Amino acid sequence: MKKILVIEDQKSMALLLKQTVESHFDVEVLLAYDLEQTAQLLSVHHDISLALSDLNLPDAPHGESIKLLREAQITTIVLTASLDENLRQRIMKERVADFIVKDGPAAISYLIRALDLLLTNDQREIWLANLSDPLARKLVGLLSVHRFKLRVFDQDAALIKELAKTLPSLLIVGDKACEQDWLHHLSAVRSQFEFYQLPILACIDSVDGTPLALKYMKYGATDYIVKPFGADELYARVNQSIDLQRTYLEIQHLSRTDGLTGLNNRRFFIEQGENHYQAWLTNCAFGLLVDIDLFKKINDHYGHPKGDDAIRFTANRLKQFFGDFVVARFGGEEFIVAGECSNKQQVLALAETFRQSIEQDSEAYMGFKMTVSIGITFNEPSFDRLIAEADRQLYIAKGSGRNQVCCS
Repeated sequence: MKKILVIEDQKSMALLLKQTVESHFDVEVLLAYDLEQTAQLLSVHHDISLALSDLNLPDAPHGESIKLLREAQITTIVLTASLDENLRQRIMKERVADFIVKDGPAAISYLIRALDLLLTNDQREIWLANLSDPLARKLVGLLSVHRFKLRVFDQDAALIKELAKTLPSLLIVGDKACEQDWLHHLSAVRSQFEFYQLPILACIDSVDGTPLALKYMKYGATDYIVKPFGADELYARVNQSIDLQRTYLEIQHLSRTDGLTGLNNRRFFIEQGENHYQAWLTNCAFGLLVDIDLFKKINDHYGHPKGDDAIRFTANRLKQFFGDFVVARFGGEEFIVAGECSNKQQVLALAETFRQSIEQDSEAYMGFKMTVSIGITFNEPSFDRLIAEADRQLYIAKGSGRNQVCCS
């Protein structure tokens, strides 16, 4: 469990911060009310991930706690009662991650959003490309404060090669290579990845102004920042890009996922099948339909909550046995699996083992015994025919007494 240190001399505020943070995140919050207690906690706890620190403490009226945390290499958010431009510049010179003015409920909301990113930034990669050495060093220094994983690419070809394997959370590009050549590369990257898949932040010289910024946006950048820029402006733009991408991916996940089981939903399954079926046919394509036997009786006798448990139990077993393929809840108590297999016997053996596991284990998990019927088909001329034939085999299985596998 990650640890967060809260340094605040007002005990009521400190307890409020502790309660709020622990209610939103799976973390342990340590409290210190002055510089002396802070030093004691730092000497004992060497695994503190983040700190929230009041700028002025009774025994540290000039921000000495911030210096202590920086020396301990702890990412810090500064809490202050007020803020003017001079104080803002002074705070950011201390290489802190952020600052928050304690001026009401909005401050708490902002704090939660900031922590939500900072606590997970060590799982995110930011890639830097086409940057002059001074700009690359500046960005690495600033972004390290926010705990990002960083990679710097000196050659465009190396960047393009890596993008074919994996995507970073953000790509930051800049000012090094010939403008037209780089814009061509940027356009090529954007043609492969949607905006939500790969946010791109462009660093623009102030002397170039709006025309170059518009060019970058036209060729694929999602945002830009004008040099020279301050740390807080960079953090705001980086966090906005990552937050927008994360929100979009969450919405995309919800649109593809069945809420009860966590499996793919019918729409996403159809999309995957239509996009990949011809490729599956180059080896051995299969479709498999599963139906919980006598499901209405389960609902009528045990109630709908138990019916939901039966659906979740079946879904979990399907993920266990067929997790390497495309698995979806097709509707109600019906599930579907499709993909490319090495041979028919592989799928038939998996299906029979899955059927037996439902029959043998359901009573221990559910409190009652349940079974499933399964229909399977292979290498149909189209994806639609694959589903239709698997459905026909399923009905044969159900009509032949249920709790069995039928295959064409």
